[in-house]
Amino acid sequence: MTVFVVVADANILFSRTLRDYFLYASDEGVIEIRWSQPILDEMSRNLREQVGLSQEATERLEALMNDYIEYALTEVDPEDQAAVADVEMDTKDRHVLAAALSAGADILLTDNTRHFPREWMAEQGIELIDSAGLLARLVERFPDQMRAVHEAAVRYSPKPEAEVLATVEAIIGPEVTAALRSIVADGDSGPEPTDEPVAPDEDPDA
Repeated sequence: MTVFVVVADANILFSRTLRDYFLYASDEGVIEIRWSQPILDEMSRNLREQVGLSQEATERLEALMNDYIEYALTEVDPEDQAAVADVEMDTKDRHVLAAALSAGADILLTDNTRHFPREWMAEQGIELIDSAGLLARLVERFPDQMRAVHEAAVRYSPKPEAEVLATVEAIIGPEVTAALRSIVADGDSGPEPTDEPVAPDEDPDA
């Protein structure tokens, strides 16, 4: 089984539902998700400014994420920061590209793909992909694992399953959501997991 190393941009981690799907996908072993402290800083800042979370809540969220996926936090090498300094791209996203280099990423996952230099990244062996594209790939290649991912996301969400799927559809569109619905309908629920949810109770969906 091919496992992709995936660096997630802050806009992926901002939504509780989307974040849960990709973290649980990493826990299921179909990807290895990574982020850097600057990515977490951006996620937390946006959650405070746009959703109204407190500093305490975002700090707790970061701690839960880092505890849940222990290998995810990536230290960015100064050489990688220097390597992206002159790349033609959105300046504020250079830190994300540097993190992808330092993590040895196969994929940079972002819903702001236009901000990144696709051709330059391809030369470095990094694929630029959005949340819909990666979820479609994972659902197609790993239906059993992604069924378990969905069940975990629903189990720990404050929303019922229909609202979770509606949130997913609003983000990634109806086509990929239909594929997700299909694998969910095809399978039986597995055993109840014992892990804690990867979000504090104060973290609403965004």
